[in-house]
Amino acid sequence: MKKRSDLLLLLPSLCGFTAFYIVPFLYSLYYAFTENAFSDKFVGLANFKMLLENEYFRLAAWNTFRFSILAVPVCMLFSFTVAMLIARFAAKSGILRSAFFLPIVLPSAVIVGIWNAYFAEAVPFASLLALFLWKYSGLNITLILTALLTIPHEQYEAASLDGAGAWQKTWSVTLPNILPSLFFTLILTIVNSLKIFRESYLLYGYYPDESVYMLQNYLNNHFAKLNYQNIGAAAVLFALVVYSIVAVLFALEKKWSDSIW
Repeated sequence: MKKRSDLLLLLPSLCGFTAFYIVPFLYSLYYAFTENAFSDKFVGLANFKMLLENEYFRLAAWNTFRFSILAVPVCMLFSFTVAMLIARFAAKSGILRSAFFLPIVLPSAVIVGIWNAYFAEAVPFASLLALFLWKYSGLNITLILTALLTIPHEQYEAASLDGAGAWQKTWSVTLPNILPSLFFTLILTIVNSLKIFRESYLLYGYYPDESVYMLQNYLNNHFAKLNYQNIGAAAVLFALVVYSIVAVLFALEKKWSDSIW
């Protein structure tokens, strides 16, 4: 009975996920191998070849990769450092935690409006990177801080009795205890870095500076032109890359967890 009730509770979410994620992706997969949106002609890998030869797709892919490879480590390091400082010196300060969390709950249009008021003349790529750090680090800090505050203080006391220093405590006590939260936060940060299109579009429009022309810009522009075969091929490649990254991260997290516990 419990399993049946659990399935009933999950049913609305499963229906929504199927209707708005699975079905559209299957349509994209179909279009990736057809000539165009109005023809059922099978063209094999021709759309993928054309896509990889497109200079704008390569530019968008490179910008997206460059942004994520910079934004994710910086955001994670900043979030971890701030969370450690709050846990050490201001663990009971709800106002401080709320201040960091506030940007994530504000609409993107409000965030961009505030950002434009002060940094309208900033270099586009650096501006977008700083905006990402400001908006999304608050959520990471909250998640990491919550994990830090659940670590039993006795473990640190035992480590001190064994002669462990601050770095040894961080490596041997803190990191093993918050590893699941760190991993979850890392996945969220990667996903959010790949969804930076909203902020990029609100700041710079459909055709932004070349340094911030992202994959979502490319997909959105071709959607407006009804180039579904292009969008389908790009979506399939994008999904494969993201799935590969997540699979590697899961494998590394499992290996590290096994070695710790």
